[in-house]
Amino acid sequence: MSRQNPNREAGFTLIEMLVALAVMAIVLAVAMITIPNHDDRYWRDNLDQLVTSLNLAQEESTMSGTPIMAQVDSVGWRFLIINPNGSIGMTLGGNIVNSINSGLMPDVYRAQAWYKPVQMVPVQLTLGGELVNAALQIPITLEQRSAILQRSTNGRFSWTPASL
Repeated sequence: MSRQNPNREAGFTLIEMLVALAVMAIVLAVAMITIPNHDDRYWRDNLDQLVTSLNLAQEESTMSGTPIMAQVDSVGWRFLIINPNGSIGMTLGGNIVNSINSGLMPDVYRAQAWYKPVQMVPVQLTLGGELVNAALQIPITLEQRSAILQRSTNGRFSWTPASL
């Protein structure tokens, strides 16, 4: 029986280590490419949520005959009821005291905040059965992203990406 050196087979060779590092580098590179950009997704989700809320408030106001005020600024957006006497309903903890009966989606009119603060001119819109004479375009910017919030003459809201 021959005695072998026990240290000879212990550990990895330099080539085995380099191959393992190369494989790990390739796997990490592929993983980095496939990971979505969360900031971009949150930005788009915020814009979609704003547009959906504005369109639902527009429809609800038209159907109920009660004007709704939407305030959009660099922090977020909120909805308020305009009472028949012209006063504005107050919000309490994100819920409207003179509540908008939103049926199946009570959170639609809750005050919302942007994922990150945006740059924009604050806007106050009255939604309801009013005639929209001219299309409205509101630029909104977040870091390297920019969008245009649009209100067409039919009263519907949408957003489109804008180049900086």
